[in-house]
Amino acid sequence: MKTLITSSVLLLLTFCVNAQNTENISIGKKEIIFSRVLNENRKIWIYTPNLTSQSVSPEKRYPVVYLLDGDAHFFSTVGIIQQLSQANGNGVLPEMIVVAIENTNRFRDFVPSDDLNKTNPFIDFLTSELIPHIDKTYSTSPYKLLVGHSLGGLTAIDVLTNFPQLFNACIAIDPSMWYNNEKFLNNTIDKLPKQNMNGKRLFVGTANTMPRGMTLSQVKNDNSFETQHIRSIFKLDEFLKENTNGLLYAQKYYETDGHNTIPLLSEYDGLRFIFDYFHLDATENDFADSTAFIASKIKTHYANVSDKMGYKNSAPEALINYFAFDALGNNQFNKAQALFELNIESYPESSTVYESYAAYFLAKKDTINTISNYNNALQIENKAETQLKLNALLTKETSNPVTVDLQKYVGVYVLETYNISIILEIRDAKFWAIAPEQDDSELQMLSENVFTVKGNNGITVTFQMDGDKPKAFTSVQPNGTFQAVFRK
Repeated sequence: MKTLITSSVLLLLTFCVNAQNTENISIGKKEIIFSRVLNENRKIWIYTPNLTSQSVSPEKRYPVVYLLDGDAHFFSTVGIIQQLSQANGNGVLPEMIVVAIENTNRFRDFVPSDDLNKTNPFIDFLTSELIPHIDKTYSTSPYKLLVGHSLGGLTAIDVLTNFPQLFNACIAIDPSMWYNNEKFLNNTIDKLPKQNMNGKRLFVGTANTMPRGMTLSQVKNDNSFETQHIRSIFKLDEFLKENTNGLLYAQKYYETDGHNTIPLLSEYDGLRFIFDYFHLDATENDFADSTAFIASKIKTHYANVSDKMGYKNSAPEALINYFAFDALGNNQFNKAQALFELNIESYPESSTVYESYAAYFLAKKDTINTISNYNNALQIENKAETQLKLNALLTKETSNPVTVDLQKYVGVYVLETYNISIILEIRDAKFWAIAPEQDDSELQMLSENVFTVKGNNGITVTFQMDGDKPKAFTSVQPNGTFQAVFRK
């Protein structure tokens, strides 16, 4: 796709961490909410995907990870999720909100009630106060995960056993199943088979807490207190392997890691297991195929994701638009049409998807459908750039008007955040944009100070002027909006 900005820069802007003109880096915030159930203030740490993503969609809703011992595990969990859902174009995990709960009284909160018929007040805090607050305040989806380590892992197993409807998945990291002489482990063994676990997922990470020199075969026959922790987890594992009752379960033993080093590894492996269906299994050849195959594959994949997660999931709008315009630029019309239509099906309330589809029909010289899609876009959002394109089409003024002196726009413009220079020049009576390591792009005037890129009507370039002198230009394109400042 030929644009004012190189394709590699577009990918950087779309899929990598948002570059900031500031020295501070923020990956979250802290909130204090008062719990009537616990009669105290509770501090929570919150990460939302917009903090680290350039491709932000206000309408998008996100799964939520509720993290126990939150202050200890917040940074590692956020790092894993950001790396696998955003960095380098990754889509191994969905983007997620992380809600990390600081401790006040850890034993009170993470030890289930001795009376198995009563609910620990901390669970009431989660269900009646914290989760409703998060759902009201943030763009959450119905999908929720609970992650706990040690006593927090015991809590995760207890919640899954007694309240399986609360969370879609749990990660229990080296859980303290030994506690109270395995009372709560035995409760799980008794009660879990009676629950409906269909579609629920559980990952258990087990640390090597055996005495030095002891082997796994030896620990099974050991009855010492020193090995009770690991033996209780293996007892849980043996039970779950035979009694999942619809639960999708995985366990991993980390031979070279202890109780305090296991959380990072278990968070990574647990999230990979829980979302093992999320990543699109497509090759470079699949994307290079000139037919509509990739659009069909993406649609089928996200239908499966939606089924697994219990609500509608769609491929990112900007990503599909990028592939669609790339196909259009290569005259792969069937492929481009299928991708544009996939975006319309997924995002019917977006003006961008209709404006982009109009560019397809314009390339096909189908004036009626071009006008129709511009009008559809304008009905959703009355953008000046879209109206200019429609007006230009209606009056057949898509070429540069001879009455405007293009020389006033000539010069060097800089994308300051990325320090990339873009040269605008007149050559052979045409107006050209020159960007590093890209073919030159011809600009065509829609109206004074407003241009599009020849062969790519998904882009609008608008100059900000000071009289007859340019100050900057703004490029609005399928992947976002970018500004370059006039230098000379």
